[in-house]
Amino acid sequence: MNFSIFPFARTGLASLLACTLGLIAASAAAAPTPAYEKILKIDVHSHIFEDVPAIHALFARINVRTINVCVPGGDGHLALMDRVAFELYGKHPQLYPVTTTFDLLTRDEPAYAARTIAALDRAFARGAVAVKIWKEVGIEIKNRDGKFILPDDPLFDPIYAHLAKIGKPLHAHLAEPIDAWLPLDKDSSHYSYYSTNPQWHLYGKPEYPSHAAIIAARDNIMKKHPTLVVVGAHLGSLEHDLDGIADRLTRYPNFHIEVSARTRNLTRHPAQKVRALFEKFPDRILYGVDAGWMPHRRDTPPTAAQRQGHVNSLELRYRADWDYYAGQGETTYNNRQTEALHLPPAILEKFYHANAERIFKLDAAWKRMP
Repeated sequence: MNFSIFPFARTGLASLLACTLGLIAASAAAAPTPAYEKILKIDVHSHIFEDVPAIHALFARINVRTINVCVPGGDGHLALMDRVAFELYGKHPQLYPVTTTFDLLTRDEPAYAARTIAALDRAFARGAVAVKIWKEVGIEIKNRDGKFILPDDPLFDPIYAHLAKIGKPLHAHLAEPIDAWLPLDKDSSHYSYYSTNPQWHLYGKPEYPSHAAIIAARDNIMKKHPTLVVVGAHLGSLEHDLDGIADRLTRYPNFHIEVSARTRNLTRHPAQKVRALFEKFPDRILYGVDAGWMPHRRDTPPTAAQRQGHVNSLELRYRADWDYYAGQGETTYNNRQTEALHLPPAILEKFYHANAERIFKLDAAWKRMP
């Protein structure tokens, strides 16, 4: 190092201190990014409902673990999802901790909340680390009067209160991207989904609750249950509004977000603004992908080639995400050029695994024998 570049000789103590601090800051900034395979990556949002050895092998090779999320609760597959998820967890407890969900089909029957709480407690006794609530609450299920049930409906309050009491997080996919309420746009990150899943495209359907109404209902859960830990799936359905995300993270200290299926949205924001969000809330943002392998939803059993194709696609996604969050300079994401975030190593460690370990209490889940 050429120490002559520092103006010690012509400065006093104040300048010396400034230079010293500058050296410390430069040293911290220059801390090397951990190698991709070395850093533990916890994908908090997977849907894997088949025992596929190639997926286990991929996770072992690139140092990934996941949380296997059962969802939805209203299509009649809950028992099957629970069975497969807990079987996987029993075989591979470090790879597949379980987030359970709750039945919505019996919501009009007597003692619904008490029965739901009992069912959730049975799942927790088997090792479940959290509970998922899905977008069907807000834009699909209705009450006996034919009105949409919003997520802050009193029907669910005893369930939320119970989760808060026992310290189990609510993993909440509520609402959709704002694009669901807008005209189809081929430049949108979500054009492919809504153009092929018109049932979730709500533009021109005024009978449905608005995006703002569902987000307000989600926020109201946290007002009514301030000790409940809520993990907002998919950037809390505010992927278009980084300021709105920051506002919620400030207002609700037990609110967190994960990035699954929304990294593509982050890449369209200015990198400096995305980086600033991570720097301001390093303990509140979690990694996830939201990749689904659900043979029970297929008309025919999957082939070996299809399984391997899923594994290959999953590996490409994990690598592309890493290049965006950890890389430096220009990168390509979803066939678009963007600037990588080059997050500091300390933030990468929290984002990729430490926050998930803390919030979902994964150390205990990994050691548990179901």
